Amino acid sequence: MSKIKLALWAAMAIFPAIAFTQNSSNSPYTRYGYGKLADKSFAPQRAMGGIGYGVRSPYMINPMNPAASSSIDSLTFMFDLGAMAQTVQFEDGGKKERKINGNLEYVALQFPLMKKMGFGAGLEPVSYVGYHFGGSEQWESASAVTEYRGNGGLNKVYGALSYDLFGKLSLGVKAAYLYGDIIHNKVLYTTVTESYSTSWVDTLRATGLICDFGLQYHRPVGKNRMLVVGMTYSPKQAFHGRLNGTAVSSNYSTADSVFEMPESYGVGFTYNKLYHYTFGADILFQRWADAKSYDKKNELNNRLKINLGGEYIPNQMTNKYYNRIRYRAGLNYTNSYLKIKDSGYKEYGVSIGCGLPVSDRRSYVNLAFEYSLIVPDVKTYIKEQYFKLTLSYTFNESWFFKQKLQ
Repeated sequence: MSKIKLALWAAMAIFPAIAFTQNSSNSPYTRYGYGKLADKSFAPQRAMGGIGYGVRSPYMINPMNPAASSSIDSLTFMFDLGAMAQTVQFEDGGKKERKINGNLEYVALQFPLMKKMGFGAGLEPVSYVGYHFGGSEQWESASAVTEYRGNGGLNKVYGALSYDLFGKLSLGVKAAYLYGDIIHNKVLYTTVTESYSTSWVDTLRATGLICDFGLQYHRPVGKNRMLVVGMTYSPKQAFHGRLNGTAVSSNYSTADSVFEMPESYGVGFTYNKLYHYTFGADILFQRWADAKSYDKKNELNNRLKINLGGEYIPNQMTNKYYNRIRYRAGLNYTNSYLKIKDSGYKEYGVSIGCGLPVSDRRSYVNLAFEYSLIVPDVKTYIKEQYFKLTLSYTFNESWFFKQKLQ
């Protein structure tokens, strides 16, 4: 039990570091809505195209479906820490520009509370805001240059509980505390009779409670084969948002506004052969158009996301290391929830990765390489290409086993 306490203290020490270090974006599209939505999956699922609703495995923590936490072995404690790095290329007309960023991204733990009941907790991002660009405009009959900057995002701390009924149906609930600051800054430079500049800063501070519900139906469909069908539901949920505005050094507005996370439906499946392969697919639909943003509806687009992927293990029972590696690959598609002058963009992605077993054969170092292409609906808008690496360590140990003295 002392090891468990040590891991819990480590998690408590890491949580604040992630909570106050926002994994920044460089996209000008994050000036709208809540910014770029974070991937709900962890590194193992990301390498498989982002599937998760039907993923049920004792070797990985699955944050996408709270019903999955009951799959943990009754003697096991798991801990997962992930970090990412990415490079993005912007293309505007014939001009191209590259940016690089990265950070610690998530931390999670999972352990059994009793037979057939699992508990999970962690901290993960909800959205990212990060941009810096400029332009020209008219201001008080004079030409001016404007500079736009933004940073911040939303995060959540969560707890998930799951129970397995009759060995076939797992039910789960995930409750989370949502928090974060989103900061938009505009600076205007102009020359009338002399050089002049002014600035405006809008800060949205968000707090609130949100929850997700999930289930997984799992049953054998042959020798060492399993079919898992998973579903999740998130009701439309309001959270508190306070908007504070300043011009140069004086407050010009402070107001409470209604903000909502959308009603969401997720469904997916996996087909597994024990110790050999897994493949599956997911569909997510989010009603962002019905969710209020700054007290208004229809400010955002409904979102559809489709994920396909799987993993292959040549021979998990052998002593040959390369045969025990978990090889993963996948594809995904989504449309943007952001509404930019009544238009948006489509995002296409492909991923590969692997799970590298460590000496205990239960823990893994996970690598996920992702390429995604953002294609705007309006051809004159900016096209983006992302190359992303996610690295995580999944610590999986039998800490609850009690040896009998002879």
